Amino acid sequence: MKKFLFSTTALAVAGALTFGSDANAAAKPIKIGVGGFMTTEWGWGDNSGDFETGGVTGTGTSNKRASLNNVQDSEIYFTGSSKLDSGVTVSITVQLEADQAVGAGTQIDESYMKLTGSFGDLRLGSTTGTNSVLKHTAPYVGVAPDGGGSDAYISVPAAVTGGNSTNVASSGDANKIAYITPRAGGLALGISYTPSVTNANTSPVTGGNAADGGEVLEAAISFETTMGTTSVQADVAAENRSNNTKAYRAGLKVGAGGFTVGGSVLKRNDEDDGRDDTSAALDLHTYDLGVSYAMGAYTFGIAKAYGERRTGAGIQDKESKWSAGMSYAIDTGVTGTLTYIKADYDDGDTGGAGNDNTGHALIGQIKVAF
Repeated sequence: MKKFLFSTTALAVAGALTFGSDANAAAKPIKIGVGGFMTTEWGWGDNSGDFETGGVTGTGTSNKRASLNNVQDSEIYFTGSSKLDSGVTVSITVQLEADQAVGAGTQIDESYMKLTGSFGDLRLGSTTGTNSVLKHTAPYVGVAPDGGGSDAYISVPAAVTGGNSTNVASSGDANKIAYITPRAGGLALGISYTPSVTNANTSPVTGGNAADGGEVLEAAISFETTMGTTSVQADVAAENRSNNTKAYRAGLKVGAGGFTVGGSVLKRNDEDDGRDDTSAALDLHTYDLGVSYAMGAYTFGIAKAYGERRTGAGIQDKESKWSAGMSYAIDTGVTGTLTYIKADYDDGDTGGAGNDNTGHALIGQIKVAF
């Protein structure tokens, strides 16, 4: 796969730059445009009393949180493109995190170059992998239950590890080569190679240990088609990482009229015998299911996302969330949502107060895209 990606990159770059010197002399610098979004939300959260007190009455309140919280999430996108005489479009994207937490690291999210043309879509730089670009999950309305959207209101016990997302791309936004073919008959193929998930400029140290920051290979096949008011979207994806893990996922989403139903599943296998049935094992199994209904400016939906990670012989950490959400298109680029989320965290190893938590959250959100 690496050889294919490298040869594809070389051919695409060569094709993009194959134009006469006169065209090169007449070319103008790319003009940068600005876009992005700003999201503000207020939410109420409630956590298990035993978790908040650690099972100790009186002063044992180290896990207690305030019930009401405000969260901001905003990004500014700097984008620009130029179409060459060869027909290839060269574009750049830099995403600036506007509300990053103190000490969270760099303010830049994705930063990459993209070449598009009859050959497909080639991305070079810090960007999400093709398995994420082409994935299909349950239809979520409001705050998604498969990520950290409720973490600001419902505490995640430190003893519960794993997660409930079916996103197979563990490469994140690290520097990579990513290629997506043109769609033919609804089908498209995406492949990515990430030298290091640490996103450092130095060559990564590999060796297959659990903390390996080494390379990631990923590939996905996506199918999308629309027939009248009915749509079908599906994908199958795989990932191979140099820390001796392999992962597979599949997703399906079907829309008919105002209804959309769908779901996805992920299986990650840890092939290192030394980590088998230990807390260092990286085995993971997750799934999501959901249904939504759109009616004019309103959309309603319910969904569930579940995950379990093996942390010992016959021991599983479990994370389960379900959500009920409503969204309303207030105006062009302005959307309001209201989401209820219930989350259950179960530490399969020790369990008990302070290690398990059940919580509820009601989150109102306004998002402005520009």
